[in-house]
Amino acid sequence: MEEGPEPQEWVEKSTEELHHGHHPSAMLLQAITAATLAVLAALGSLLSGHAANQAILAQTRAVDQWAYYQSKGTRGHLYEVGAELVGALSESQGTASSDHINKALIRFQGMSQKYDREKEEIKQEAEHLEEEARHEFHMHHRYALGVAAFQIGIVLASVSILVPYRALYLLSLVAGGLGFLLLIFGLLS
Repeated sequence: MEEGPEPQEWVEKSTEELHHGHHPSAMLLQAITAATLAVLAALGSLLSGHAANQAILAQTRAVDQWAYYQSKGTRGHLYEVGAELVGALSESQGTASSDHINKALIRFQGMSQKYDREKEEIKQEAEHLEEEARHEFHMHHRYALGVAAFQIGIVLASVSILVPYRALYLLSLVAGGLGFLLLIFGLLS
């Protein structure tokens, strides 16, 4: 039985045939394109990771603000209940007109109103942080799509070095351009 060529012989023969059909400057341009797209993909990846981290931090701060909001609500409710208890006890003991009881009721109501006012500021801050988190996540999404487009461009540029189809190289440029646009849109948003 006849044996075929050794694997390294096949690779050498294929490489030699390939280089005879390709112009060296075109191969260099394709390699530079793949390298440039790789650098842009790395940049996009850094931007994507940063935006994702900022989104997580903003969401965490929003959750903290909502917990603070709830604690203020609980304190306000405690003063409301305290006022109701003082009022109910004073009525049951027949001392509804006592100055001491009225002062306590006014103080409880004032504290309850104070906590309601403080809750509103905290609520606005929590909503602002949630919006910031959504914005950062939106940026992360655009950067991630840009990185994916760069990776497709890298693959197409690399394959275009091996396969003499100009369309592959042109598609790599289109993918790289799309990735670049997505990065720019992410930065501008």
